[in-house]
Amino acid sequence: MKKLTQIFIYALLSSLSLAASGQKPKNTIDATIVFTELHANAPVGGCGCFWMGGGTADLAIPVWHNFSAVLEVNGQTTGNATIPGFNVGLSLMNGLGGLRMRVPTHTLFQPYGQALFGGVHGFDSYFPAPVGKLPTSYDTSFAMAIGGGVDIAISKHIWIRAVQADYHYSELRNIQGDRQNQFRIGAGVVFRMAGK
Repeated sequence: MKKLTQIFIYALLSSLSLAASGQKPKNTIDATIVFTELHANAPVGGCGCFWMGGGTADLAIPVWHNFSAVLEVNGQTTGNATIPGFNVGLSLMNGLGGLRMRVPTHTLFQPYGQALFGGVHGFDSYFPAPVGKLPTSYDTSFAMAIGGGVDIAISKHIWIRAVQADYHYSELRNIQGDRQNQFRIGAGVVFRMAGK
């Protein structure tokens, strides 16, 4: 987490210095659809890791220079018996928002970094409860995603998101710490419209 934060801060500072030198791209409104895979860690007490498939839709609206406000909705799911040691599945829905910084380049490739914060709702699974309470099949908690990716232009309005990779953190109930440190990777399509 510390290393990802340092990389993100470095990318932000680099963007500010490039913006100050006058290398500013046209800022645009982006709507993106991405197929994602989430490398999740469960069950409690070790890395019985497994993959969850899903997708992401986001909207990025320019706010200042190379920065855009981002709203993201994403979901992942896995079937029964996929989670090691449990005969249950798991589905997740995230609602996140934050900032994206696009690194200005004058090529067909445009890298970006982002930090998103919000919540996650887990369901169709087993969530243990503290002593005196009943376990449930659902839980809701804080979530965040910090990472970035690279977009490649194929036309003025259509770009390919060649890769998006994020550290994904959540705090769904699991009795031992209530923390999930996960990795999300994906690729998709960006629809780019005129902005400021």
